[in-house]
Amino acid sequence: MSIFPLDSVRNATIDRHIELLLEDVREEIAGFPFSLDGELDIQDVLEVYDLARPRLNVLAASLSELRGAKGADIGTGFGFLPVLLARCGLQTLATETELSSTQFAAAHGIEIRPYRIGCAAPPIEPDSLDFLVLAEVLEHLKAPPKAVLRDLIPLLRRSGRFMLTTPNVARMEHVQALVAGENFLEPFPEEVPAGGDPTDLIEHVREYSVREVVDAVEASGLAVERVLMTGWGEAGYHPLPNPVANEIIVLIATK
Repeated sequence: MSIFPLDSVRNATIDRHIELLLEDVREEIAGFPFSLDGELDIQDVLEVYDLARPRLNVLAASLSELRGAKGADIGTGFGFLPVLLARCGLQTLATETELSSTQFAAAHGIEIRPYRIGCAAPPIEPDSLDFLVLAEVLEHLKAPPKAVLRDLIPLLRRSGRFMLTTPNVARMEHVQALVAGENFLEPFPEEVPAGGDPTDLIEHVREYSVREVVDAVEASGLAVERVLMTGWGEAGYHPLPNPVANEIIVLIATK
């Protein structure tokens, strides 16, 4: 049973100062000489960034008060968040399985450490971080949330801040699909190599509800302080009135 009352879930607000920083970062991304494979071009990278902007705003706004603090962004992807946080006065190292995706962050002085969640110990000393971010990662993992957090939470110092974002399985588009007799789950591909795992070929292995995320974080020993809801791209700036119908869960907790 959750200690955090789920009727306290609220829609996130947009920090206008952070928006100015986000626009500066976007201009730099547009002019950055990415070495991209044939499946991506700069417009694809900008689309990823634009989809992420609302949650990047919420994360940066919630961490900016910790100016001078040291933290980590686990599974950083392109590394947009550490670059943004550096402009808020935070020291952020990052981890990623494929370092080739992090060239923008590396060029901006962000330390990137290779790490595949669940396959090895985190490359970060225990009790060494003031904050830790796990953003849009949980839904890609073939591991239960409690097991993932069991590896990561020890990296935080006492009173350290933990932030998690993940898609909300109960978002309105999913509800509408079910009401229409459709399935919102990604279908397994028809052609899977012999002995292959079809979940290797879908984007989100599993999505979670607000209650599931809260329960997993509380089970790891953290105190959930806030749960905010936002969305992808423009949807994050125009949330639905019912918070739990929006697209992205943003959870903030303390060790």
